[in-house]
Amino acid sequence: MRRKVALKLLRVRDAEPRQLQRFEREAHCASLLNHPNVVTVFDVGVDAGVHYIASEYIEGETLRQRLAHGPLPATDAIGIAVGVTSALVAAHESWIVHRDVKPENIMLRRDRGVKVLDFGVAALAGGGESTDPLRRPGALVGTLHYLSPEQVRGEPIIDTRSDIYSVGVVLYEMLAGYPPFGGDTPLDVLAAIVEGEPPPLPDSIPLALHTITEKAMRKSIYDRWQTASELSERLFELQLDLMMRERGVHLAD
Repeated sequence: MRRKVALKLLRVRDAEPRQLQRFEREAHCASLLNHPNVVTVFDVGVDAGVHYIASEYIEGETLRQRLAHGPLPATDAIGIAVGVTSALVAAHESWIVHRDVKPENIMLRRDRGVKVLDFGVAALAGGGESTDPLRRPGALVGTLHYLSPEQVRGEPIIDTRSDIYSVGVVLYEMLAGYPPFGGDTPLDVLAAIVEGEPPPLPDSIPLALHTITEKAMRKSIYDRWQTASELSERLFELQLDLMMRERGVHLAD
């Protein structure tokens, strides 16, 4: 088709069983989703002992690369968060929990579009440890600073609201320039996620965005936004409000 693609490769002879499981899971989950904010998978297969995933090639940079230049303006952060939550709406409707939402897995296209990548540690919503081949006793699935409190505690039931928490962490980092919970050691970070409170966001951030971010990161799943759709709609409303205010039009609260 003369289409430029991105190839992810895994040599069978060099792979551990868990690596192969993760690779196959990424291909399977991504292929189930057809959404503008999820990377499109064109082909999956094995050739000469090499597993491959052929997906769309994205002209742009990761959110991690963008954050290397410092925090983002509120309107930019909201726009990216809207794209990420829209992707999660599609994933959650298919009962897929991403479990590794972080700046490295968010691509920013040159046309300002947003793409969510890497479903390698995704799980079925409601699945337990016994149904998760990537889960070992005492092991954490995900990336340290973006784990939800329930992931840190090792709770067996997988819930879409863990993804909502991770979106809150990414949104906080876009606005502040650093993750909400830190520490000198990984154990310090884990303790802060479970028991700590993040430093206040800069005063320049709109109060409504403070509230949205704080609610996404609440310790209890019952106190957070309950669905990615709910969070996405609230972010979009705020995005529209800020755009109108920039043009001198104030929407009714």
